[in-house]
Amino acid sequence: MIKPQVKRSIFFIFLVLFFGAVCGSIISQFVVNVIPDGVVKEFFLSSQSFGWGANENNWVDFFVIRFKTGFYVDVSISSILGLLVSWYFLRYFK
Repeated sequence: MIKPQVKRSIFFIFLVLFFGAVCGSIISQFVVNVIPDGVVKEFFLSSQSFGWGANENNWVDFFVIRFKTGFYVDVSISSILGLLVSWYFLRYFK
């Protein structure tokens, strides 16, 4: 017998991946306290920021109100591992 395909919303997929990235960040904070200083700790804690904002050119000016905008995402090895684990669970639990 063939299993019917389960349709998941894009919101649910992004929610699962978001929680995977958050879990990966929590794991990286755990690594900070458990693993001694060295190459392995630096490997898991190194991250790269992607985004825009936080400089003088990002002002939105409506003449009555003015505010800055910005959005950054920090990507690290542990957050990528969290994304991969969450993607695996998303695929496994159909």
